[in-house]
Amino acid sequence: MADVAIVGAGVAGLCLAAELARHGLAVTVVDRRYPGGGNTTRNVGRVRRVQLTPELTALAVRAHEAWHHLERLTGGRSSLVYPTRYAWVLYDEEERDRLAPLEPMWRELDARAGIVDGAAALRAVPVLEGGEQPVGAILGEAAIVHHDAALAGLLLACAEAGVDLRRGVRATGLTVAGGRVAGLETDGGPIAATTVVNAAGAEAATVGEALGAPLQLTPARREALVCRPSRPFMSPAVTFYRPQEGWFNQTLRGELVAGSIDPAEPVGFREDASFRFLARTARLVLRKAPRLGGLHVIRQWAGCYELTPDRAPLIGEHAAVPGLYTLGGWSGRGLLLAPIAAELAAREIAGLGRDALLGPFHPDRFAGAEEAPDTGADYYARYLDRRRTM
Repeated sequence: MADVAIVGAGVAGLCLAAELARHGLAVTVVDRRYPGGGNTTRNVGRVRRVQLTPELTALAVRAHEAWHHLERLTGGRSSLVYPTRYAWVLYDEEERDRLAPLEPMWRELDARAGIVDGAAALRAVPVLEGGEQPVGAILGEAAIVHHDAALAGLLLACAEAGVDLRRGVRATGLTVAGGRVAGLETDGGPIAATTVVNAAGAEAATVGEALGAPLQLTPARREALVCRPSRPFMSPAVTFYRPQEGWFNQTLRGELVAGSIDPAEPVGFREDASFRFLARTARLVLRKAPRLGGLHVIRQWAGCYELTPDRAPLIGEHAAVPGLYTLGGWSGRGLLLAPIAAELAAREIAGLGRDALLGPFHPDRFAGAEEAPDTGADYYARYLDRRRTM
């Protein structure tokens, strides 16, 4: 018998398993595929402190620090986290004016980020010279995580802690007795447990339905590409949101990784890569940094976000089913937030109380609501307009 059964063996589920084991709890983890088969191995490992709301910024600051101390979970094994700078490049005055009022909040929460003018943006990211002229940038502290190293360290640590990991096992339902969780039903047989956690990433909505706790999540594909290694030519990780969302950075091995968002991307769980993405990303990135035109793409892939209406995670226990928790709804921040979310959720599951940082992220906050996220909406409106009405 397990004290806790976790659905999902990605970085969030494995961090939670390792944390729970540290609290002396017996843990079983099931995954319908294999460890890291979802977005854990389909992302590019960016960890940034700065966010657009106080709630997300406070959590991201703690998450950035947690990644630099993940060895406490992995038994001293390195996750190959390397510090870098973040450049959120701004391309029109309205964009800059909309973000400027957030600087006092960033200072108060130690986001270590601030807005600079266009000239300073070009000095920070010289590869942008010759491209579309920026009006400014948010420059901040960040890191890049090697997701394979993190996954390997967590798997070994979980094995050493006695975590029961079951691959190729699908969650099919919940056993309830006396009004609370008594176990997890799977296609590999029942697992007796007093707590069940839905940490299934982009498939959390499907798992939530099976467990009797529907979640307001919309899956949407995101794609990435990598270019042949070249000599080092940039260090900051670049993101921009005008005219549409895109990003690029160079790895320690000299590869350029890049991506862009299709505002018309249909919702749904898809992991197929597309030629349309290659063409769109090439046009968009070269519009910003024409000097990248000589690089050669050698690989591309896709993963799937799970988007909440307010683009903030779902962390905590469901009121209607005591003992059932959700750890997900990352909306693109799964790798960033996983270590700190798992640490705080484990404390709650272990009976040590709910941390105030998790207050805004209760998994039942959309119960009864009909709103669904618009994957093509203006990026800033998703956060700033909501912030003014909270």
